[in-house]
Amino acid sequence: MAESLAETDVTVTTEKIRTIRERVLQAEKDKLHLDLARGINDEIEEIIREEIN
Repeated sequence: MAESLAETDVTVTTEKIRTIRERVLQAEKDKLHLDLARGINDEIEEIIREEIN
């Protein structure tokens, strides 16, 4: 069974947080025109996982 992020100690630099924030904002902007932004939460989770690992 894989560990969740809540079960691990993770240190994230300020620069990494800035990168995550920019990627998440871009993902949200890309879906802003949609009536129902399906999958945005999954996309945000994937961005965070990619940047932290």
